[in-house]
Amino acid sequence: MKRALFLALVLLLTLNHLPTGAEDDTVEEFFDLLNLDSRDDGGVYTISDEEGNVLMRTARHVHVGDRWIGMDNRSWEVFSVEGDDATAKYTGSSGNQSWLQRVRAEILGVFQSQPVQQQETSEKKIGIYSTHGAESYVPNDGTDSVPEGGGILDVAESLNDSLKDNGVEAVQSKETHVPHDSNAYKRSRDTAQELLQNDSDAVIDVHRDALAAEEYLEDGMVQIQLVVGRQNQNAEANQEFAEEIKAVADEKYPGLIKGIFAAKGNYNQDMSPRSLLIEVGTHENDKGEAEESVTKFADVLAITLYGSAEAVEQTEAPKATASRGTVWRTILWLLAIVVVGGGAFLYISAGSWEEMKKKLKGFTQGEFGDLFKISLKNRGDNDQH
Repeated sequence: MKRALFLALVLLLTLNHLPTGAEDDTVEEFFDLLNLDSRDDGGVYTISDEEGNVLMRTARHVHVGDRWIGMDNRSWEVFSVEGDDATAKYTGSSGNQSWLQRVRAEILGVFQSQPVQQQETSEKKIGIYSTHGAESYVPNDGTDSVPEGGGILDVAESLNDSLKDNGVEAVQSKETHVPHDSNAYKRSRDTAQELLQNDSDAVIDVHRDALAAEEYLEDGMVQIQLVVGRQNQNAEANQEFAEEIKAVADEKYPGLIKGIFAAKGNYNQDMSPRSLLIEVGTHENDKGEAEESVTKFADVLAITLYGSAEAVEQTEAPKATASRGTVWRTILWLLAIVVVGGGAFLYISAGSWEEMKKKLKGFTQGEFGDLFKISLKNRGDNDQH
């Protein structure tokens, strides 16, 4: 509180000496300074639905408009925040496609080339860093913060090594970017820029949450939460990237991904359309178990971006057969759409089943009947010759 009052006083004194036009920028920077991305008072936010059922808890600041996708892929959006309690409304299920979307996907599947995640690339690079490099795991590090470099760097290193085991050229920065304040993201921005200049396909900012250990445990496994900044031009692309990762993880390691939190903020994700912040457990979880989880996450990340070697081998042999099967499946879908759509249009235009039958009968005995007669006549002429 004293720090905030002191900064406010400095701001007021500074504004009196600013040239016209610079005032707005200074006010924005001032509020950025006070708006930390996560709480530093030991408190947590609880997000519940409108019936009071708890959806998730987080030490990250929660704002109206933030969105949450849980383990069950149900989507929620925060519409009220009062103190430590936030309320969210249900907005649908992530990953569920309508029949029209499925048809579109089938059609595109015929004409598109091999999916990006299954294409072999000459270079596979992923950048790894930790904006809050002092974060630690109390059971192993003895404290929740080590300014010289906390346990979170060990977890990030495990991610780095596991990606290399998956054939990916991972590059990790061990900069700590201390202290843990809102300006840490401004300091880590230079790190992210360096990683991207190395032609990284994606950049991952490794963090941990600050909740009770059980909040991030599922079947004895330390969970990982994906965080997307919703205040930058890449928000939609990064959200899609996060959902793709979760879909792969749900199939390969059910329960590994706790959920996807689209939070107010940037998190330097404006720099890349494949940039994510991940929270690997909490300060109360065991660091060794957190390292095991990022080993699984590395597998998921490699598959999402590049496809696994096993997947490529399995798809190469039956490729032609699979393509033919897809073509016939698509043709059947299109025929079904034509029949159902045409029938519906004919019924609406006729006004009744009886009128519809009359129109169909007239069509078969008229234009279609004449066409059939011509076909028979041509066949007879050919037989005579």
